[in-house]
Amino acid sequence: MERKLGIIGYGTMGSWHAENVNSRINGLTATAVYDIDPERCRLAQENGLKVYNTAEELLASGIDLVVIATPNDFHKYYSILAMESGIDVICEKPVCLNCEELEEVLAVAKKTGRFFTVHQNRRYDIDYAIVDQIIKNKMIGNLTFLESRLTGSHGCSTAWRSTYSAGGGALYDWGIHLIDQILCLIDSKPKYVFAELQHLMYSEVDDGGRITIGFENGAKAQIVFDFWCYIPENRWRISGDDGTATMYEWFGTEGKIIKANNEVEMERGCVYTPNGLSTTMWPRPKQAIVELEPPKVEKEPRWEEFYENVLEVLDGKAEPFVTHEQVRSSMKVMMAAFQSDKTKTTVHI
Repeated sequence: MERKLGIIGYGTMGSWHAENVNSRINGLTATAVYDIDPERCRLAQENGLKVYNTAEELLASGIDLVVIATPNDFHKYYSILAMESGIDVICEKPVCLNCEELEEVLAVAKKTGRFFTVHQNRRYDIDYAIVDQIIKNKMIGNLTFLESRLTGSHGCSTAWRSTYSAGGGALYDWGIHLIDQILCLIDSKPKYVFAELQHLMYSEVDDGGRITIGFENGAKAQIVFDFWCYIPENRWRISGDDGTATMYEWFGTEGKIIKANNEVEMERGCVYTPNGLSTTMWPRPKQAIVELEPPKVEKEPRWEEFYENVLEVLDGKAEPFVTHEQVRSSMKVMMAAFQSDKTKTTVHI
């Protein structure tokens, strides 16, 4: 069965959905667009898409599914409008501006019986897939600490993403991706959040931050996103009770795993400095460690699986990859981070 996809908001991500659905997804064709920008409408027409003057006209045009790719403050409105018009919905992240808006959307999904999910495309990044395998296979033992870092040197995206009322800022833009990944990696419920956000370029919105998340099983995670960082830092650091792992780059496969070689007997050494000595900082000799390459992923991540899953859900053959409960959990953590930064306190979830 061939389905038709409409897109509300033909900006960077909206046009990306259209192009990649039409070139990479079988059984679904992007056919229609609504956007308030005449230039984006002209571009959509050049790309062979039918442009409608209103969202209502688009939703009544015979499409089966719609992507909401507007600025964040319109996600709730168009998601509800689409479902009440009988159309299933894929919403770009962040799903809404807060937990209250999300619950309104999910209530409409339940009332109308329409399918609703969120496009969490960063679950298909190769570096994330490798970290997931390291943790699940206990290659460094039981997880104790996980650090996820994403750095750049160009600041935040401009235009509406620099405006608070539109849902701009780095936490809404990239932080929600990193939160979603962390909550999928750690098999425990988040317990508390402490966050500090930075405002280097814009007073209204953040352009970086540090978020600590504590989990019920005792594991901890730290998320760092800094878009004024001129020295790239490792993308991941994973600590367990039997070793440490690191992944170097976003969307890369290079890294290493270090574990103790307990078969080697050795005496603890000492580091001498002009200001004192330390046995704690004495490095293990090479013969006392085992260095491993990161694993090859058991299954190469494919972004296409997101839409393939959506189509299977609509056919009644599968459960959604991105569930309502997952979306709720990531939204609660993100809002706790905003609250923690504002109050300078740890927020319990």
